[in-house]
Amino acid sequence: MERFCELEQPEGSQAELEIKDLELVRWVAEEDSMRGMSRRHGVRMEKDYGSFQETYDAICELGPITVSSSVVDVSFFALGGEFDGYILAVRQSGRNVRRFLIGRDQFDSCFGTFSACCDHVQSNNVIDSRIELKHLENMAEKLSLSTNVDLDRDYDRLEVDIVAALQLLDLVREGFVDDQVTQDIFDLGYCVGRLFSSAQNYVTLEPDARKAQEYEKSYRERGKKGKSKDRKEQRLDHLFSHMARLVGENPALSRMKPVEVAKLAVSDATEENQELWSQGSGQLDNYLTLFASDDAFRVRYRQLFPKTG
Repeated sequence: MERFCELEQPEGSQAELEIKDLELVRWVAEEDSMRGMSRRHGVRMEKDYGSFQETYDAICELGPITVSSSVVDVSFFALGGEFDGYILAVRQSGRNVRRFLIGRDQFDSCFGTFSACCDHVQSNNVIDSRIELKHLENMAEKLSLSTNVDLDRDYDRLEVDIVAALQLLDLVREGFVDDQVTQDIFDLGYCVGRLFSSAQNYVTLEPDARKAQEYEKSYRERGKKGKSKDRKEQRLDHLFSHMARLVGENPALSRMKPVEVAKLAVSDATEENQELWSQGSGQLDNYLTLFASDDAFRVRYRQLFPKTG
């Protein structure tokens, strides 16, 4: 079943929404996603909102706006709390998720209308990355991470990525030049966005990939076991035919212990088919036990060795 990103929300009205832990993102089935809920319960937009305030007020009144295509889904939320008065856009393409914080000034100067804003978000072309930087800091705080590397700590891959992003953030903050602020923030936000996508892959795709690798390995092993079983059956048939041939040529051999006849037979069988007997020639006792008990050989085996078998 296709999976979709859903932003967990605390209870309360849309305008009172306050996101404390921005990493609270989970994967849900389509029917439980914003796309699924909008299809079942949503109201289709009848017009294009021409200003930030119109868009913000509509979200507060009607709930989040979800825009879906075959390539990307975007949901728009009106925020309260620390980011009161902003719109949060959550963009998902496959399992790649990014979040953009959209303010009044940016909306009115860069977009002008909701449809233009949506086009920019869908194309992954939004500069403001504060929401992702906040997300980074929240994750770091929750995991007790900082720019200082603890040599006694065993960092996993995600923690290494977070520390690296924190160090990059420090460098950007220390080295700001006025005309570079926008570009530096965009570059850093883009980096952090990729980091979170990597983290989501780490906890969603990679376990599936590891299971697939384990299954492939077990499948190959089962295949080898299957081939091994086939070759063992071939060796049993081959050995028995050579034992029967020896006894047929010299009936006196039927009074010998079967293992002695088997040793002569396996020598002949190996000379005839070295590839088949590249292994298994040392298991004569097991083969004779099977000859004496298996329905496919038991009667014929007793006939070959009526007194000693």
